[in-house]
Amino acid sequence: MKEQAPFEIYRNQEIKRKINFKRLLLIIFFLCIITVIPIIKGPFFNIENIEIAGNESISKKEILRCVSQYYGKNLLVVKQDVVKNAIMQKFPIKEVQVKHKLPNTLSINIKEREIVAALNYLNGFVLIDCQGVIVKKVSRLESYSIPIITGLTISDAKVAKQPSIDKNSSEHYKKVLTCIKHLTQIMPELSEIHLDFVSQQQPEISLYTLDGYEILLGNADEKKMDYIKDLLEDIRTNDRGKGVLDMSCDIPVFKPFE
Repeated sequence: MKEQAPFEIYRNQEIKRKINFKRLLLIIFFLCIITVIPIIKGPFFNIENIEIAGNESISKKEILRCVSQYYGKNLLVVKQDVVKNAIMQKFPIKEVQVKHKLPNTLSINIKEREIVAALNYLNGFVLIDCQGVIVKKVSRLESYSIPIITGLTISDAKVAKQPSIDKNSSEHYKKVLTCIKHLTQIMPELSEIHLDFVSQQQPEISLYTLDGYEILLGNADEKKMDYIKDLLEDIRTNDRGKGVLDMSCDIPVFKPFE
């Protein structure tokens, strides 16, 4: 019988070692699975705490009531997107971040919507953010320094949704929201944003300031709105009196009240 060369003997031993090592890894992996599965499925990861952060006007109790069904459930099988959608469907929240904090805590961080304007609805008002979503319903506006949007009729209003407006006016509501985004700097100075439907195509938009100025935007050219603040400051600085700032033409014109 032919004897194996020393190199062949060494190579065969190495192959056997590798095979044995692979078997050992498989055994260890199998033992880990057997050990870990009972822990994962057991009560160790059951949710005992739900943390709420970032809320200001929305009470912690209301949010906890919305997600109370997750207490006792396995943290690892709770889907973050499902929790997020459930909260955003019920509350007027801009953003929600849901995280798992091992071993048994569900962390929820929210960012509320900022109220920028109000619309008349029934015997009170609905308060909206810059995206037109209803944040709150109130009977009075004494505690809010925000302008009222007039000229639109709301048929229905639900918190965390956009108000239901006549189909013919829905595009005009979008136009107002575009105006609000460009009027961020002077929104605290406004008392009213009015839509005047002189024609059925496009309404004329007028702004009224708290100190008595009227601004005619016409069809609300976005570029012109960006420098309304500078024009008002110039009028006030030069003491030109109260009047109408007409921006519906190519060149802005200020007309003092008689």
